[in-house]
Amino acid sequence: MAAIAPGAGVALITLFDEDGAVLYDETAQLALRLTEAGAASVLVAGTSGEFWALEDQERIALTAAVRQATPGVPLIAHVGGVTADRGQELVRAMLDAGADAIIALPLDVQSDQIPAYYEAISSASSAPVLAYHLPQAGAVVELEQLEGLGVAGIKDSSGDGERLAWQVSTGIETYTGAPTLSGLAADLGAAGTMLGVANAMPEDARLAFAGDREALRRLAANSRAAVERFPQGLREMTAQRWGTPPRIRPHH
Repeated sequence: MAAIAPGAGVALITLFDEDGAVLYDETAQLALRLTEAGAASVLVAGTSGEFWALEDQERIALTAAVRQATPGVPLIAHVGGVTADRGQELVRAMLDAGADAIIALPLDVQSDQIPAYYEAISSASSAPVLAYHLPQAGAVVELEQLEGLGVAGIKDSSGDGERLAWQVSTGIETYTGAPTLSGLAADLGAAGTMLGVANAMPEDARLAFAGDREALRRLAANSRAAVERFPQGLREMTAQRWGTPPRIRPHH
């Protein structure tokens, strides 16, 4: 079976105006620019997209805008960070808006409830569903749970190379969200990457996954600034590259 989003994708930021309103057209145009520069897929309303600051309808409208701007590019829509019931509603709406696949971060989901959470999300989706492991945010998908979740694959942003290798070895479709593991992911046979830093460096994200060591070094050097001052650092890097608004949304 073909991978959902093979290659080096971008975890797209969401652009806001000075009043905190979502800039749908500008965000969609950024997605187009990034895919033209080499991004192989687009993840909308994820962690880099500051999903916690978005209303459900804003996530849906972003997905629709990006879909219109990037026809034919694999589009992954994030529905996590809310209750399973709301997540199910978002799944259906995101697919109607043009998403090709769904990803869900199990934020505030207890470990013993992870299987039920992904069962609920998958039951609402006619498209592939990716799990999302982000222990830095308290969203943990245990390795021993993974094979029984019924998901098509996983995005692992932990930065744990050993865990990445184990996941790939099971045969589950695996993506890394850690720029520094781009080369290892490719060597292991992972499906691809979905990186926030690709908003500013889509060419190096692509080259790093293709085995270019110099590109990987550049990616690693710049990703530290993006992570240490997240999300502001990533927005500033992207603004410096493309002239996009660097604002984060105030508490919404």
